[in-house]
Amino acid sequence: MKKAVKLSLGIATLVPLFYFTLLFLTPLGKVFSTDPLSPEAPPWLLYFTAFHFFMYLYTGFLLAFYVINLFGKKGMERDRKILWAIALILVNVFAMPVYWYFHFWKED
Repeated sequence: MKKAVKLSLGIATLVPLFYFTLLFLTPLGKVFSTDPLSPEAPPWLLYFTAFHFFMYLYTGFLLAFYVINLFGKKGMERDRKILWAIALILVNVFAMPVYWYFHFWKED
């Protein structure tokens, strides 16, 4: 895999982590206490809700990519694959960048 592709994948992997951080910096009380379609909702809330749904899909597809890549790897012990799979599924936003670093960036 070329270095530019590895770097692009790394940036794509960091997007959910940055979004997760940004999500907790937003006024969550306002977000979760207001219906996005109600007239008193702030104008940005509907866009935020749509983007949030998109990020769920994005993270799910990224997670599927990493799990498929993990189980397609030859030469890795079964125990390590199981541990990586558990980490990717349980703490995916944090584990995906670590997996990318060890299995894509440091590869070759």
